[in-house]
Amino acid sequence: MATTAPLSAKSKLAGPGASLKITPSNSPILRPGTRSPSKTSHQSSLSLQTVIGTTTTTPNGFSSHDQSRSFALCAGSAAVLAELDENDNITQRFFRARPSATSVNPSTSFYNHSTPPATPDPRSRSLSHIRSNPHLNLHNGSPSNEAIDSGSPRGWSSRERIKAVTSVSISPNGRFLAVGETGYNPRVLIFSTARDALPDIPLSILNEHTFGVRSLAFSPDSQHLATLGNPNDGFLFIWTINLKNGSAKLHSANKCTSFIKDMCWVGQSLVTTGLRHVKVWRLPTVIRPVSPTKTRLNVEGAGPSPNPAPKALSGRNCLLGALGDNTFTCVNSISYNEAVIGSDSGAVCFLDDREGSQKMITVKQVGFSITSLAVDFDQESIWLGGRGRQMQRVPFEVLRSSGSSTPMSPVRLDKSALDKKSKTPAITCMGSLNSHLVTVESTRAIHVYPIDTLGEDGEQEEGEASMPAHRDPILGICRMDFPNDLSADFFTWSRNGSVNFWDAQGRCQGSKNIDLDQFPGKEEDSANELKVLRAAENAHWFVSADKFGVLRIFSNSDWACLNEARAHGGEITDVAIQGMDDTWLIASSGRDRMVQLFERRDTELQLIQTMDDHVGAVGQLMFINEGEKLLSCSADRTVVIRERATREVDGGTSVAYIISRVITQKSSPVSMTLCPDDSNILYLSTMDRCVSKFDIPSGHQLHCFKASDSETADAVILGSLTIASEISGQTPKVLVGVSSTDKSIRVYDLERDQLLTGEFGHTEGVTDVLLLEERDKSDGSQTRRTVVSAGMDGILMIWNLSVQQQVSQDLVGNTREDDENPVKEPTAARPPLRKVLSRSELAGFQRPDSPNPTTPTPIREHSPTLLRKLSRLSLAPSSLKNHAVSETSSPPNRLSPTPGPGTPQDRRRRSPSPVSPKSKTPTPRKPHSARTTNRRTSLDFRNRGKTTPRSEFGSLDMSTEQLCRSLRAYRKKLNGSNQRMQAQKELERELSLTLRIVGGRGQSSDESAETETDSSGKDMEREQKQSYSAMPKSPRIPHRMPSTPSLRHKGTRQVSRSRSSDTNEEE
Repeated sequence: MATTAPLSAKSKLAGPGASLKITPSNSPILRPGTRSPSKTSHQSSLSLQTVIGTTTTTPNGFSSHDQSRSFALCAGSAAVLAELDENDNITQRFFRARPSATSVNPSTSFYNHSTPPATPDPRSRSLSHIRSNPHLNLHNGSPSNEAIDSGSPRGWSSRERIKAVTSVSISPNGRFLAVGETGYNPRVLIFSTARDALPDIPLSILNEHTFGVRSLAFSPDSQHLATLGNPNDGFLFIWTINLKNGSAKLHSANKCTSFIKDMCWVGQSLVTTGLRHVKVWRLPTVIRPVSPTKTRLNVEGAGPSPNPAPKALSGRNCLLGALGDNTFTCVNSISYNEAVIGSDSGAVCFLDDREGSQKMITVKQVGFSITSLAVDFDQESIWLGGRGRQMQRVPFEVLRSSGSSTPMSPVRLDKSALDKKSKTPAITCMGSLNSHLVTVESTRAIHVYPIDTLGEDGEQEEGEASMPAHRDPILGICRMDFPNDLSADFFTWSRNGSVNFWDAQGRCQGSKNIDLDQFPGKEEDSANELKVLRAAENAHWFVSADKFGVLRIFSNSDWACLNEARAHGGEITDVAIQGMDDTWLIASSGRDRMVQLFERRDTELQLIQTMDDHVGAVGQLMFINEGEKLLSCSADRTVVIRERATREVDGGTSVAYIISRVITQKSSPVSMTLCPDDSNILYLSTMDRCVSKFDIPSGHQLHCFKASDSETADAVILGSLTIASEISGQTPKVLVGVSSTDKSIRVYDLERDQLLTGEFGHTEGVTDVLLLEERDKSDGSQTRRTVVSAGMDGILMIWNLSVQQQVSQDLVGNTREDDENPVKEPTAARPPLRKVLSRSELAGFQRPDSPNPTTPTPIREHSPTLLRKLSRLSLAPSSLKNHAVSETSSPPNRLSPTPGPGTPQDRRRRSPSPVSPKSKTPTPRKPHSARTTNRRTSLDFRNRGKTTPRSEFGSLDMSTEQLCRSLRAYRKKLNGSNQRMQAQKELERELSLTLRIVGGRGQSSDESAETETDSSGKDMEREQKQSYSAMPKSPRIPHRMPSTPSLRHKGTRQVSRSRSSDTNEEE
């Protein structure tokens, strides 16, 4: 089948697999040693329970279904399916698939045979020498099935994180929900909307796009799905959907590089609208015949592909005429061959596609820029939404009647009016749910309006916010003491001053707003922001701090400002509240390096102390031990510990804090928290990606570990630290924090310093995290832990944290009763045998060619390399060679059979002859003798220290000297330090092993030296007796070591190391 040129361009993007594994997970061969020795004994998971807010900003991120009264939204990395019941209450469901998730129906890729659906894991090293195998069957094209089957509790890597959801679409039959991702190598996930369907396992996963999915659209019969990539991706795909099981198969494709704003189906045709673009794409209905030549080639070749090539999707542009410079923002169909298109200039266009004419005319001009469009089939009308929250209703009759008449010329809106309304919120998405109309604004506000209350001229009664959420970045979360008047478990605040109160299930219990002072004429970047909000223990009043350094106290009842003061010259970073007997202490820190201490007595707020101990911005404050101490950490790499001091003044008690200790770090602190079991233990995270444990009274560091994954070397900077206490027999002590490096939420085991789990949910930076603990009502012994996270994307996520003991398969196998026929462990699965002999043990063995079995000669003396090295150092002529007398003779097979001069090789192998008393004449070549003497002198001095030289000269001595210097320095440091050693057992073990080896070498060398001395002494005594009895015959005097040639050259007697030889020479 012929393919078009755009398809061949796409095929170039396919590359070899990046993470293919050649060993299947069900291999019968057991592989020992695959388990990591540092594997955690607990298994943890973070499961998403609730998502509050939305990230939908375009019509592509919104879809509605009027029959089921449901609509879909984007919320960070999840898709939200909301349903409106009979009582107008909204229930939500969340759909989200991990990057390594597999689908129910394995979908094969036509263009990217070996491209995995998710970014490959760096721990699964790529096999570059293995080419993509078309016969290699990977379920869904994913190489990570083996890791999933193993059930490893490891967290995700930064390259494996979840991608943001940018587009959603509900099928017209209401059975499927399609979700499109952004970023590189995105996925299109098709979920089932059935009540019993799993929200984290999709029916199908489509992997054809390479750079983001911009828009999705189901056909009216739900049998086709159109997926459009970003302009960088440049492809439009049409998929055939199986209505029974939701499986997808690529039907047709073509290039589409225009900037598309919206698309929808009109019958069996697809309409795309965008920047100066309106195009109608038609499905190919006639299959082109295949030529006999290509058929014969397929038969003779490798055979037809299991995935037939997609058909070419043909498209034709509409004539824009006077609207050639417009941007068409939205489109929706009103019948099988009619559609309505809206533009940013306020023009309403009617597209008539009867008999394939695709005629587009302008039928109406509204006074605002159209940004969204919805169709109400019950009332046979359309709703137009635009800037300034303007809405207008247009019946179908007006559209059809205007379309049959003469088309009107478009009227360009006043540019000044558009600029004036550009800063006002716009209705970006609209959807009709029979009796209600759902709108999503550019401020991320969601409203549900009863259609009966809306007028045709755009007048509306603002409906109740169906999904109460923040409309701007959330900057913090704070716990509330229970019970309270609002029955809330925590509250959140956003940048513009909105405050929402929530329970643990994510239900909004109330909303407040704090008015912030704004300087006139200031730009948006320098606008005031609400930075910190804290509640007193009784929750009767709140303390707020903003970007301009203003501290305010609000009443909980009427939310009136009770006190305010300019506490800092810049942004306030943290506020701490501590209750006393009859007063309240309020401490604030700022970027102006100051720590301010206020006292609130009755209704008055008074400054009592200013602390300027830091030289950098102060990041966090903390009262501990009922206000006995005040801790502050700063960017100047210090943590200052202050103790409370009091004095009586005018019949009252004045409070002040005095510095008691300063903890200095190598890097700036990021966050700190107290241990819930011991208030004197402080955990501190720093910019060098470490988490340290300190003893507050002494200021000593007790422990430190790197915030990284045990299987990778990637470390992150942790913030918003929170510690959960240990539950005996259930969970260990865990540390929860957020990573600004990869936007993840991480849980660490403080007993093993290992990452238990990590999740990615927010598409932008995570600002804060809160840990809630409560007893399970059904089972009082169980503690339910909930993690709440907030992000700069305005999304609030509630996670369920579960930590369970991980029982290894080995322990489970040992506890089971043995079967009648137990399975014998294969020999190949056992570890290999090892027995390494030490040098001291090898010294006791004898070689077969040893000349003296009773006195074993050290092995190193027979090394050929040793002889070669001595021959290089001995450069004297043969006359000087006769002066050297060797105590230890070579083996018999190495002795020269004939005396006299010979080749240098013979002289090297020949045993040196005894020294003659008559041969005392100096050598005739003085310079050469001097050089030889110098070399032999240095060699002689080295030989005095060691009996045998080494093959690598000086390496062991150098290592020994370095070790001695290190031990002296370490001993000096050890004597002057009182710090507790963490690795004392390891140090003792290494020193003991080293001392054992050194002692064995010394004992072996002493034994060999004594044996040689005894044997040589007996021989010399025997020779001395012979020399006394026959003095005139032979003056042979044996020597243990060679004499120095330079001393014989000067006519002086060489003093030998052997006392017996010295005595004979004197005689």
